[in-house]
Amino acid sequence: MKKYILYIVLSVSFLLSSCSSIQTLTFDQLSPAEVNFPYQISVVGVVNNMPLRPDAKKNILTLGQVEAEGKEAAETIAGFLADSKYFNQVVICDSALCSDNYSNILSSEEVNRLSSMLGVDMLVSFERILLDVQKKEYTNPGWDTSIPMLLVQVTPVVRLYLPGRQRPLVELTDTDSLYFDLAYRISEKEIIQEATRHASSVMCNKIVPYWQTVNRLYFDGGGVEMRDAGVYVNEGNWESARELWTQVYNRQKKGDTKFRAAYNIALSYEMTGDMDNAEKWLNMASDCVKSGSEEEMVLKYYITQFIKRKAEFGKLNVQMGRFNNIF
Repeated sequence: MKKYILYIVLSVSFLLSSCSSIQTLTFDQLSPAEVNFPYQISVVGVVNNMPLRPDAKKNILTLGQVEAEGKEAAETIAGFLADSKYFNQVVICDSALCSDNYSNILSSEEVNRLSSMLGVDMLVSFERILLDVQKKEYTNPGWDTSIPMLLVQVTPVVRLYLPGRQRPLVELTDTDSLYFDLAYRISEKEIIQEATRHASSVMCNKIVPYWQTVNRLYFDGGGVEMRDAGVYVNEGNWESARELWTQVYNRQKKGDTKFRAAYNIALSYEMTGDMDNAEKWLNMASDCVKSGSEEEMVLKYYITQFIKRKAEFGKLNVQMGRFNNIF
């Protein structure tokens, strides 16, 4: 399935360069977090439960497994959570809770004590950022030489705790890769700082809804009304654009223009949050498209995007309920 989707993406990219009636719409879209919280959780505390380590060096590069520094990690993720404005208040306790080389799950007594001391409804505990630093050679077919690179595998661990519970509410983890060009001198401290910022951003996006830039394709060729509707799209006036596309759809008995109108109408409903009507018009567009055509390629690409967005939308509505779903 992944190979098939990749083929569609590459084919659509080629199609965009050859078909002037297809336009790209780029916009910021709010995506749901991994975790749902009760509305009552409005004040959270960020704590540092990471293993202790010596200060990172500015003049050496350490290969193998390296631990990030807990104080900076706690401060960074607290900043991201505060900037999201999802909670009423974010309180930080960046002093190390862990007294040995390994972080431990906080006991219910510790959670209750810390929550009471900080006056918070939930604790966000940064437990670890483990780095695996390796030198690699990047080669490209046709190149006579290779480029020395530094591959850093970053694995953060964050646990969320609620007062009164015996175990953590959830454990969040991820593994991602960062690459550094060894043509430039880089130190252990710089790597840890960059990895900490990246890991904190990834973990924050698992805790609170986050914005990401996405693309959609639409058709603006095939007549005056289609072009006029494209003007409305640029203005963000999806209702007026939909009226014109509906007129085109109703007037056409079949053909590419009818398909393009139905496709655009489906997109307009997605953009205004009506997923049921968007799905309905996607099905209608599927009935109009010619098998094996360029338009079918665009449709399949959009369907993969829509399926993912529809699955996210219900979860996002739950998470944004505290703001009356205004987003």
